[in-house]
Amino acid sequence: MPLLSRWCVRCALAYLIIGMGIGSWMLIQQSRGHAAGAPWPALHAHLLLVGFFLLLVMGVAHWMFPRVSGTRPGRTGGWIAFWLVNAGLLLRVLAEPMVDHGHGTPWTWVLDAAAVLPTIGIAAFSITILPRVRAAIDPETARALRARVKG
Repeated sequence: MPLLSRWCVRCALAYLIIGMGIGSWMLIQQSRGHAAGAPWPALHAHLLLVGFFLLLVMGVAHWMFPRVSGTRPGRTGGWIAFWLVNAGLLLRVLAEPMVDHGHGTPWTWVLDAAAVLPTIGIAAFSITILPRVRAAIDPETARALRARVKG
């Protein structure tokens, strides 16, 4: 498994644990008659959907999509996407509670950046992975390319 894929999956699993922890805490609060208000539902959803699901998909796609001429092109774009998605998610975790508690305009700008960074990251990932989507080759050609790379 390539290094980028390993890091995507590692981060995805960390976000899964944190997101499920927040979800468990919200359910415990609900069972005691206290609603876990903002920002917890939004953070819970973002940690699971963007953090876990999106990073897991990115990692597996980078690992499993067909190679182009025996290589995995787009490592730089993949790393850029990885860092932008993570930066956006972590900024959201920091800024969302501050905005919900009325701490002013600077945090609103941070929250705006947190919304844009993952979008740019996914655009970078899409551009990076697109040649590999087009590169599907027949199994015989793939075997010949692997033999040439190994030998």
